[in-house]
Amino acid sequence: MLYFPDVLSFSNRKTLVFSLRSLGLRRKYFFTNYCFSLLAWIGVFVAVNCQEASAGASASSWVVAVNGRSENSRTLANVYCSARNIPGRNVIVLPDVPDHDLISVDQFRELILSPLIKEIEVRGLASHIQGIAYSSDFPTAIDINADIGKIENKSPYLTPVGSINGLTYLFRFVLEKNPSYLGFDSNLYAARPALLLLQPTFASLQQAQQLKEAIESSKHEDAANLLDALWSALERERQFPMQYLAAQQWAKAGNPKQAIRRIEQAIQGGWSYRDTILNDPAFASLTSDLDFRRIARRAKEDPFDYLPSRGFDARTFYAANSLPTKNRNEGMSYMMSMVLAVTRDLGITPFEAKENLRTSILADFSQPTGSFVFTKTDDVRTTTREPNFALAISKLQARGFKARVINQPLPPKGEKCSGVMIGTSDFSWHQGGATLLPGSIAENLTSLGGAMTTNSQTKATEFLRFGAAATSGAVTEPYSIQNKFPHPMIHVHYTDGLTAAEAFYSSVTCPYQLLIVGDPLCQPYAKPPRFTFLRENLVVPDNQPLQIQLKTESSPNTTEPEWLQWIVDGVLRGQAPFDPDIRMKLDQIEPGAHEIRIIAKADKPIEQSYEQSFWTTVGPPDQHIILEGPAKWRLSEGKPLTVQIRDAGAAGETKLMHDFEEVATIPAGQTSCELQPTKLGYGPVRLHASRALDASRTVRSLPLNIQLDP
Repeated sequence: MLYFPDVLSFSNRKTLVFSLRSLGLRRKYFFTNYCFSLLAWIGVFVAVNCQEASAGASASSWVVAVNGRSENSRTLANVYCSARNIPGRNVIVLPDVPDHDLISVDQFRELILSPLIKEIEVRGLASHIQGIAYSSDFPTAIDINADIGKIENKSPYLTPVGSINGLTYLFRFVLEKNPSYLGFDSNLYAARPALLLLQPTFASLQQAQQLKEAIESSKHEDAANLLDALWSALERERQFPMQYLAAQQWAKAGNPKQAIRRIEQAIQGGWSYRDTILNDPAFASLTSDLDFRRIARRAKEDPFDYLPSRGFDARTFYAANSLPTKNRNEGMSYMMSMVLAVTRDLGITPFEAKENLRTSILADFSQPTGSFVFTKTDDVRTTTREPNFALAISKLQARGFKARVINQPLPPKGEKCSGVMIGTSDFSWHQGGATLLPGSIAENLTSLGGAMTTNSQTKATEFLRFGAAATSGAVTEPYSIQNKFPHPMIHVHYTDGLTAAEAFYSSVTCPYQLLIVGDPLCQPYAKPPRFTFLRENLVVPDNQPLQIQLKTESSPNTTEPEWLQWIVDGVLRGQAPFDPDIRMKLDQIEPGAHEIRIIAKADKPIEQSYEQSFWTTVGPPDQHIILEGPAKWRLSEGKPLTVQIRDAGAAGETKLMHDFEEVATIPAGQTSCELQPTKLGYGPVRLHASRALDASRTVRSLPLNIQLDP
């Protein structure tokens, strides 16, 4: 059973506690027992219950939030949801979004975050949603003084403004009013240096002190026994780092048999760093042992420098050493979030926003061959991240990409860029003359790149105007702190096949002030298990299974499918190992039209996803309802927008739905209705009709797609 579990206390969070102390926060703000009944979420399934968390992202795994008061917000959402094929159930219209760029954290909780979380639960989406994408005309900056105002002796680096998507990602802290979301390492999903794996996990501070004293006094056997007890209490997926630490202590204690046994267990559990074993001074006495050398060779030869890319899952808890855990007491889970576009204040125009999203969507799976450019000048905005350039560049080059550092603020004229990382307060991309390829990530470390109401400094949205798929900027003065901005490894995560949103959250350990803008689902480097439908039933009689046959593609740009998920009307119904022939029972489904979505997923750690959908009708034709209207409609022509219903069923009032929002009611006995475009927004609009058959059943029509133009 999939769920978003309750937020619980942390038993040992050294990394976060250290960060909070360095910011002037006291320990009590982090070690809080969270109790959160709103988020006891349960997924419902027809067939195979999904016991394993499923990472990766596709159209069905994102909610699009819409400002119901804004025509621009509705229109941009229409364009994005149509182009990305976002399910109608995933579109949530909020009626009371404040008309300000800066709002208080209490307003954010009450009017935006809490309603979204609750609606996700009510609609049955909690079992598979990975993120929330905000359409335009939402507040982008959140005043968090109410949460941190009572903290004594605050660090000056705790600037009291957060971003809408940063606080959404950290929603569990925010809804609990726990200021730990300001911690430098609050995002435990983010990749970190591999040494983090060797941070011991303790059930109590007393155990931590015991281990420290044993090691410092060279009581290595005592330390080894304590580590054995600690790893034995952990779930299997998290044991291998502690087994490696135990092996070190057993070797130092002069017990090679136990040391080699722990090394073997660590490798079986997931330790994939052969050179680390062979070159570890703790194992110097074992290097001539044949068993040691034989077992060490079983380990993979991954470099022990940075943790690998992995797909995001909102139902997974991430522990202090960044490993996923099923133990709610020892981790934290998150919800990805981005803003599709900022089209007011100093953002881009609505037209530019729509064109940017369309271009980004077309970049999927395109495998761009441009260069990755990192700029270095004397400006602290570049020198902050420069120490990590070499690592990212070496990994990009090892993957076959062009990557380099240049000693100027912007890439040179004529450069075709797949990724850009710069650091300058003001710039003009157009005058620089470089090209941002579709699907590119471009971003700038500067103080006010996401502060959309001040003329100071060039805004991050400048990159979107010239073709980038995603970018980011701070909503207030963040100070030059690497943790608050994307690590150079963002481009490695992206080229490993993560979506744009996953790449950003894989690379920012302190995201509370970062405004991330663009297409969260853009994935130009993904090689998902693509397929086509060979057969699907368009009409399914009562109590008959729906038969679907898939054909997978086989090419260098695809991966093998491992899992299938199926979603009916936006709700996850099951998961099973991949099989090209699917028989789906629909005996508990209402008559009428239903949307079927099939998602193929590749293996861990990326779990790249590919999704396709079709509509089918269930039950006898005399219970179906048909919605008719124009394929195109233009306001300037002066004619009302009229739709008609046609059916052979019983009379009754009919609701007209725009995605999941009721926009009109046709009384019993009437067959047509005029709609107000202001309630719909412009662009591609998806409508359907819904009518109650009886007290427990509702029938709805196939969708009616209308292109609405001003």
